[in-house]
Amino acid sequence: MTAIFIVFIIRFLLSNLPSFGFDMGTWFGWANRLNSLGLSKFYSDTDWTQYTPGYMYWLWTIGKLGWTNEFAIKIPVLLADLGVGVLIWSLIRKVNLKLAYLSFFLYTLNPVVIFDGSIWGQIDGLLTLFLFLSAYYLIEKKNFVLSVLFWSFAFLIKPQSIAVLPALLMAVLIKKFKLKEIVIAGIVGTITILILSWPFFVDDPVLGLPRLVIKMTQYYTYTSVNAFNIWSWVGMWKSDTQLFLGISLASWGAILLGSSVVLTLFSFRKKLDQKSNYYLLFAILSLCFFLFPTKVHERYLFPFFAFLLTSAGLSKSINLIGIYIVTSIASFLNLYYPYSYYYPTQLRSDFLYNLSENLTKLVGFVFLMAYFALLFWEKLPKINFPNFFWQSQILLRRTNTGFPKLSLSKKTTKIIIGLILIFAFATRVFELGSPPKEYFDEVYHAFTARSILNGDIKAWEWWNTPPEGFAYEWTHPPIAKLGMVLGMKIFGENSFGWRIPGALLGVGSVFMVYLIAKRLFDDEAIGLIAAGVFSLDGLPLVLSRIGMNDSYLLFFILLSIYLFLKEKNFASAIVFGLALASKWSAIWAIPILGVIWLRRLIKNKSFKISTLWFLVLPFLVYFLSYLPMFLSNHSLSIWWEMQKQMWWYHTGLRATHPYSSSWWSWPFLLRPIYLYTSDEVGGWVARIYSMGNPLVFWFGLTSIIMSFIYARVERNKNLGFVVFSYLIFFVPWALSPRIMFLYHYLPSIPFMCIAIAYVLRRNPKLILGYLLICLLVFIYFYPHWAGLQVPLWLDKSYYWIGSWR
Repeated sequence: MTAIFIVFIIRFLLSNLPSFGFDMGTWFGWANRLNSLGLSKFYSDTDWTQYTPGYMYWLWTIGKLGWTNEFAIKIPVLLADLGVGVLIWSLIRKVNLKLAYLSFFLYTLNPVVIFDGSIWGQIDGLLTLFLFLSAYYLIEKKNFVLSVLFWSFAFLIKPQSIAVLPALLMAVLIKKFKLKEIVIAGIVGTITILILSWPFFVDDPVLGLPRLVIKMTQYYTYTSVNAFNIWSWVGMWKSDTQLFLGISLASWGAILLGSSVVLTLFSFRKKLDQKSNYYLLFAILSLCFFLFPTKVHERYLFPFFAFLLTSAGLSKSINLIGIYIVTSIASFLNLYYPYSYYYPTQLRSDFLYNLSENLTKLVGFVFLMAYFALLFWEKLPKINFPNFFWQSQILLRRTNTGFPKLSLSKKTTKIIIGLILIFAFATRVFELGSPPKEYFDEVYHAFTARSILNGDIKAWEWWNTPPEGFAYEWTHPPIAKLGMVLGMKIFGENSFGWRIPGALLGVGSVFMVYLIAKRLFDDEAIGLIAAGVFSLDGLPLVLSRIGMNDSYLLFFILLSIYLFLKEKNFASAIVFGLALASKWSAIWAIPILGVIWLRRLIKNKSFKISTLWFLVLPFLVYFLSYLPMFLSNHSLSIWWEMQKQMWWYHTGLRATHPYSSSWWSWPFLLRPIYLYTSDEVGGWVARIYSMGNPLVFWFGLTSIIMSFIYARVERNKNLGFVVFSYLIFFVPWALSPRIMFLYHYLPSIPFMCIAIAYVLRRNPKLILGYLLICLLVFIYFYPHWAGLQVPLWLDKSYYWIGSWR
């Protein structure tokens, strides 16, 4: 009782905060209308009265009693929320009393539950109470009649109760109720709805309510009515009558909803012997109804939380509690957005508003990921609530004895890595010649490569005035430009010719990730997973499809590191020289090579004389890369002056750019870069956007943190080397005085992918699901990365975060 009293007082005090004016005004207007006209004349074709009769009885009561005020509107919802909380507590206390109290507070003080009922003034808590009672009598009491009765009450409050109807129908098949009970339940439900709706439809008692519900579904013809679901990717408040592949978006929403419900029921067909899974089924069906159809409001998700929390408590699952917390935060942002948008003077926090607006599409993605996570949650690594901290200690103290070997034959390994490389090649060369002209920094790099190809000595002179719209690229060493020259000699002086060498080196980088990961951990699976994840990231893809030097830099750095790991010092030194001759930022590989050398020195207690090649060969290769310049009658003094000009340029550059970003923001993928955009023609557009795969970046950052912990606690030096290599390639940019861009993060990505592979290898149940989701996200973003023509509505869906625009 103490807990109930505390929550009641908190909720009561919060109910004095400003309500959502339109909805509260509607309740007041309807209460007065019911008082003056009566129940039978309430519904009208001229006045907006599109709510089912359930809550109208309460509005009629307070209208008659003269209690038409905000507290009278909110008090039934407050009590309903407490009722649901008590029901959750009563179920979970049978498992764990402390967890039951925690669950009570997690629900009744959930920001979503508080904001919807105590502040906004909506009645979703009342709907949830009756839906929960329906589930309770179905699952706990096995009373189908009472379950259908309470569902009928819920339907009369809001028709959204049809979201969980498939769970009741599933019970008919799974629970094997007697035919007599099923028939009685159907009669009871039908009679309840007819009797309670009859006073409102005296002239049409049978069809009056169905016609009202149909009218309600036809009132909005929009993709999303402020719901941050998948249709927010297309854009909220867009017409859902527009066609895609000859089918309206509304019909696509119905197809997606139907498919998700069928998939959910199929997945749970053999799991409903456990009560926790049955509550989870109710939760997932509620999520489907919010996530997939059009015309959805931001509040439709509300019942989801009661069912999910109950399932989490009954199964003692930290995984489900984690999903509950994440989705609660996401849903709160969704609720806060329309509230603060329409009423900017009420409880307005610019930070929260801007955050909710900027994360609209990302929140939709979070809900989609939550759907799949819940659908297959039993495949996730299980950490039960009471033993969580104990299990964590055991995990961290476990010694690094290696991974259980997977049954991968050499032939199977070759087939898998072959398929990964074929995929990487195909995605990098598809439509590689488009756009046919130079774009972004190709106006420097590719233009200068063409000048070298045509024997123009100005390509080597920084003081010349280039043609309008172009510039001679002398601010970086020439290997990448010479590679483009070679490509054009083979394939012709065209965009495909100057891009194909970088694309091929991009494929080579995928293979290098595989070899390095395999070498470090002596595990084929880690190598294959790392290469697969790397091939699914967007940033390496985009930078290998453009005539710039980043793809060259990355390949030569990785190859040099791999050769040095294999103690092929001579070859490694030459390749490192090629990396330096591609871009000066190759120097960040020196600490990595130094760590490898020190570890080798400590292990072998001897110094290999071949290591000294690094004192000579890299500089020799770098110098020889300028041979074409010397052959065009430029002297050594010109070469030296060019090196100084390069240094002055990069240390003195103080330019600004709308798509520049700070080094710390790169792991969070906060500010990608537009490289190309076409004109909008006939509702279609092509853009090239240099950004990563969000699933790779964000899980990658998590994996780096986890890998650091593993490496520290288990003294795993190879894993520590991966984390060090990841950090050394981008953290030093904090000291750079020049403007920076996301593509400077590129050399860190291979090591981030290796960390991902290591974490997945330790949690093998995650592997298939993670790779599949990454592939789906890759396919979704691929036109945005490769400059393919897409309809404008699809293009608008790509900007999940405001800073991505």
